[in-house]
Amino acid sequence: MKKMIPLLVLILSMMACHQPKQKDYLNESPEHKDERMKWWRDAGFGMFIHWGPYAVPAGYYKGEPVPGVGEWIMSSAKIPVAEYEVFARDFNPTDFDAGEWVKLAKTAGMKYIVITSKHHDGFCLWDSRVTDYDFAGFTAFKRDPLKELAEACQKEGIVLCFYHSIMDWHHAEAKGESFASYRENYLKPQLKELLTNYGPIGALWFDGEWIEEWTEEQGRDLYNYLRNIQPELIINNRVGKGRDGMQGMNKAGEFVGDFGTPEQEILDVASKLDWEACMTMNDTWGYKKDDHNWKSTRELVFNLVDVVAKGGNYLLNVGPDARGIIPAESTQRLEAIGEWMKNNHSVVYNSRQWVKYGEGEDVRYTVSKEGRLQATILEMPGGQKTFRYIHPKEGSKVSVLGSDVKLKWLFDEVKGTTVFFPESWNNEANWADKLAMTLVFDSQQPQVTTPPVISYNDKAGVTKEMFGEKARVELTAVEGARIFYQLNEGPVKVYQSPIEVTQTTTLSVYAQKAGFVASEAVKAEFFHTSAFKELTLNPEPSTNYRANGNLSLFDGERGSDNFKDGKWLGFEGDDVEIIVDLGTVKMIKEIRLSCMQNLGGWIFYPQQLTYELSHDGNTYTTAYTYQHQVTKEDPNGFSEFPAMLKDTQARYIKVKARNVGVCPAWHDGSGGKAWMFIDELMVETNPMLQLGD
Repeated sequence: MKKMIPLLVLILSMMACHQPKQKDYLNESPEHKDERMKWWRDAGFGMFIHWGPYAVPAGYYKGEPVPGVGEWIMSSAKIPVAEYEVFARDFNPTDFDAGEWVKLAKTAGMKYIVITSKHHDGFCLWDSRVTDYDFAGFTAFKRDPLKELAEACQKEGIVLCFYHSIMDWHHAEAKGESFASYRENYLKPQLKELLTNYGPIGALWFDGEWIEEWTEEQGRDLYNYLRNIQPELIINNRVGKGRDGMQGMNKAGEFVGDFGTPEQEILDVASKLDWEACMTMNDTWGYKKDDHNWKSTRELVFNLVDVVAKGGNYLLNVGPDARGIIPAESTQRLEAIGEWMKNNHSVVYNSRQWVKYGEGEDVRYTVSKEGRLQATILEMPGGQKTFRYIHPKEGSKVSVLGSDVKLKWLFDEVKGTTVFFPESWNNEANWADKLAMTLVFDSQQPQVTTPPVISYNDKAGVTKEMFGEKARVELTAVEGARIFYQLNEGPVKVYQSPIEVTQTTTLSVYAQKAGFVASEAVKAEFFHTSAFKELTLNPEPSTNYRANGNLSLFDGERGSDNFKDGKWLGFEGDDVEIIVDLGTVKMIKEIRLSCMQNLGGWIFYPQQLTYELSHDGNTYTTAYTYQHQVTKEDPNGFSEFPAMLKDTQARYIKVKARNVGVCPAWHDGSGGKAWMFIDELMVETNPMLQLGD
């Protein structure tokens, strides 16, 4: 045994008795936090590295591929600790070169690196005095990769940061009543090693905080403990219990942590809060040899621009293999991003938000350190492009990053500013930049008209609605503004009275007030349905998994086994009630509701599903009930829950789906909110037996 762990714990405990009183960093002044966060906010772009023994099986166990992300294979394949330790012993990355990794990050334009010091599997990437379960004590690879990375980062001017999992599948005490011992005698001492032996650390990036043993109080204590070791340290919001699901931002209330952590997601709108979107280039974080679903370089660049325009940082992941080599596909994309950054770095570094983060899906705005307005466009639209919110100063020219060309423009109070491009730029090969082009404006701060409001059935701000025979839609705007609208991209009309819609229609609306730039366009879709006269859904689905709202339940588009395919409605911790009005009493043969289960994604089938029927919409009778008890052995996938009713008469159908509520004790997310995903609601009636009202 290379370490005398019990003696070390005793020494640490004795030392703790003589430590000076800790300073309170939980009540830091806004001015000091701004100073501490400055380097991180200015950086904009970082590299995430997921690396550990999970790279050895590379997504396979006993010769069979394991679904899910690579670094979760120990959990996904239910591999016993002793068996997983074999992968750890075989982890011998002789091709690891810290200098090459850091140079690649620098080439890509990344300013900081976050590496998994310890993931959920418990294996440590540094030579820890608290355990033998690390490279030095457990493998033939006797080096300390984190020490080598720290030296390489210092040489190249890259800030080193550490990811660290609170949850630990390997440590026997990291659960239940023994968790306090794990926290005080293992978790904290290891974190102290990371903050003591590797120089200044930019940030600690926690994960695994969803376990029931971890509390907000423990998170606040740990935050303060770590800041007392390195006062300028930045710590993410997963140190506590504030994170609101995968969207990553904090729930309402006071929670510890310096920045939000959306995972595989980008915020829908800009935020003044600090946040960082962590995302993969393919589908997995840890190396998985069969994952070839690579995002294009253009998509990665626009993700970067989208994030910084909305006030966040972009943390882009690489998953090196068991030899220590970053996949060629990752390297190629990072090198291409680096080429784009040479001309466009002012979009990312030291930039700040503008009054609008963008227009549509292809334009994003940022303000450079020098105060110049920058509009990055993903797709060249042809000979000209109109920017609704920009009002250039009289006599100014529009320039292009990476080009000497000056572009002409024309301002219109209603349309905005139209920029004219050289005819040669109709050919993408002649663009100033092949991935995304950035225009620079000398622009005055615009006065933008407030967008109008679309109302239907006394409900304001609608975006997707269903109707039977016809829909009466009303539009309102600020005083003195005119409202313009389009139906299905037809001619633009001036709004004067309520609009009557009789078929499926997309309504686009904007407002313009004299002396102001026209508002952004707001849209609403109205779906004509003869299948259901009306369908109501309570509560609303999660903003991150809302697909097409109510329409998703009867649009005929089935969700796949990928819960991120945009076709599922997701509900976090909530029960769901659906009420359908068929318009008249009909003979109902069958009802089906599609539901998903993905245990790794914390998604469970309903524990109870009930179909109820009514003639009048007031009194309901139960027609069918399902009961489901979820177990560890439950397969992932999706199922339809049918109710065969043999021509039962009803006009109204009520579907009640009861959520599991919280992940069960045996689940890795034990105590966290459980998700329920639903999609298609199918009702089959007998056309030969239709009845009157």
